[in-house]
Amino acid sequence: MARIVDKVSLDRLRDRELRVSFLCPYCRSVRITLAATQTTDDWNGIDCPKCQAHILLDSVSLVVIKEGAPPARS
Repeated sequence: MARIVDKVSLDRLRDRELRVSFLCPYCRSVRITLAATQTTDDWNGIDCPKCQAHILLDSVSLVVIKEGAPPARS
């Protein structure tokens, strides 16, 4: 059975309502949620309310692996 592997970049995810959620990398006590539009392109990120770190997405890619259809029998 063949596998189909597709790597999906941040550019392709912008219009698909991507959200990434994680603890602030500095204070580790506030959950930060970023959308695909909060990137380094225009420095439109989010400030951590506790430590004031400015956080934005630099790059994200998803890898999708899907099992392909079985080969046709002859």
